[in-house]
Amino acid sequence: MLKNFHKNKYNSGTTLIELLVVIGIFAMISGITIFNYGKFNSSLTTQNLADDIALTIRRAQGYAIGVRGYDNAFNSGYGVHFTPNSDVLDLYAGSKKSFVLFADLTEGQDYNYNGTKKCGDVKSVNECIEMLSILSSDEIMSIVLSDGTEVLPQGSVDVLFKRPNPEPIFCYRIDSDSPSCTTKNSSFIKIKLSSGGKDEMIRWISIYNNGQISVSSNNN
Repeated sequence: MLKNFHKNKYNSGTTLIELLVVIGIFAMISGITIFNYGKFNSSLTTQNLADDIALTIRRAQGYAIGVRGYDNAFNSGYGVHFTPNSDVLDLYAGSKKSFVLFADLTEGQDYNYNGTKKCGDVKSVNECIEMLSILSSDEIMSIVLSDGTEVLPQGSVDVLFKRPNPEPIFCYRIDSDSPSCTTKNSSFIKIKLSSGGKDEMIRWISIYNNGQISVSSNNN
């Protein structure tokens, strides 16, 4: 026996209500993605900056232990120069938008960075090996010593390594123009990084006097 199947024309295709539901779901997912992209991007760039700083400190440590030489000197200390200075016109002096890898070639080893507006030609009058500029919106917000001292914008901290010790020496200057710095007996220093903007992300780099370096996103 043959049966006749009569297809209801109203049950075929997509209804307007179904189409509106699909569009609504798509718009909601797109909105959530776009909203969270700013936070994701800020988090990524700030984390990358924190990793770059930590690796640069490790480079200084490796240069010192490996007895790398400059200007016919092989007993140099090596360090990284930091300052939260808001003046970004002289990146080679360090600022909230730059930090400097340097060799301590000054006679008598003064434990601090002496540089000019160029890097690479390392001599006692210009100790800059490499200036690392922060191209993203991130910046060095503050530097805090273990005793609670916060480095002012005109001040600086040098994290220095001297062979054969893998432990860092912290050299603090109240004014970055001072000819010498005070060697601080800090158990650690903390560098605060910020992405800025409404989706601000914070990273802390902790450098300990036993040579350990850690990166965290908390405010502790």
